[in-house]
Amino acid sequence: MAPILRVHVPFLKISPSKVARREHDVSTYEAVHVRKTGTQPRVMSVSTSVDYHGVSALVRFTRPHTVLGTVTSVCSMTLLAASHVRIFDVFGILGQALLPAVFMNIAIVGLNQVYDKRIDMVNKPYLPMASGEFSSNTGLLLVSASTAVAFTWGALSESTALISTLLVSLVLGILYSVDLKMLRWKRFPLLAAGCILLVRALTVHVGFFLHASPQPINIIPPSLMHVVAVMTIYSIVIAIFKDLPDISGDAIHGIRTIGIQLGVKTAFSLCVFLLFLAQTWGAVHGFHSGSILRSSVLITSHVLGVVFVLTKAFKVDLLSSASLHAYYMFIWKVIYFPLLSSY
Repeated sequence: MAPILRVHVPFLKISPSKVARREHDVSTYEAVHVRKTGTQPRVMSVSTSVDYHGVSALVRFTRPHTVLGTVTSVCSMTLLAASHVRIFDVFGILGQALLPAVFMNIAIVGLNQVYDKRIDMVNKPYLPMASGEFSSNTGLLLVSASTAVAFTWGALSESTALISTLLVSLVLGILYSVDLKMLRWKRFPLLAAGCILLVRALTVHVGFFLHASPQPINIIPPSLMHVVAVMTIYSIVIAIFKDLPDISGDAIHGIRTIGIQLGVKTAFSLCVFLLFLAQTWGAVHGFHSGSILRSSVLITSHVLGVVFVLTKAFKVDLLSSASLHAYYMFIWKVIYFPLLSSY
């Protein structure tokens, strides 16, 4: 008689009733086999672990909103720089840049979680490092693997612009997060903001634009200057606002963020003003965007953006970390449109 095949799936969510029925079927089979042969059936165990909880932790470790921002930046800069290139060539250029960009993003946010573990126990207990789902060694392993994949894939492209962009981004991430002498720039508000601004506004957009450009450029085109200018404003907002929901943990660990120095109300008002400025700038830029259709889309969307920015700002409870965090996530959504509409 054929042996019983038991499949152990420890993290797969199966209802208790189904588990009970399956165990009953196996037990019945074993009892019948014993009565007929007088021996126990041979049992083979095959482990096919589907760790959905682990997958969830891994997704949270990657900080999906930052990954989406990076993907949007890479796609928009590729389409902007290679607008006159054949579509299949555009996909090839995008394929060279997108994977290393995402993995470098994961490496940088992962590195920050490794060194912010104690702070995140207060500020972001849902992150896998802070919750204990991932150990520090696991975090560092994921960071190392992501960095290796990013540089290996980038090297295959033989693109100086791409490799330089990855390298500068990693260096700035190390300066920002790593808790060593002369590093850990996140402790100093201006240096912390400078790191975020250099990565999110300048390095990513100029670097990936140069990578995708079919010919060397000597002068930055106006379209790229507009994107960098708008993203500079958004990067300043991110640099200030990202710490507002985390005032408690930062204060306990001596991180003197702009929110702590200015106060939540003043910092929040400054961010809302800068968002208003960025959206207004986008609407004005729409008047000089060429076709009537594109101008209409840009103007209408940015006017709506102003409405949403102000409307949601009035509903924020400045004493609630959850409310501030929700508005922070809204800011990331606002960022995506100027990138997608840049080309």
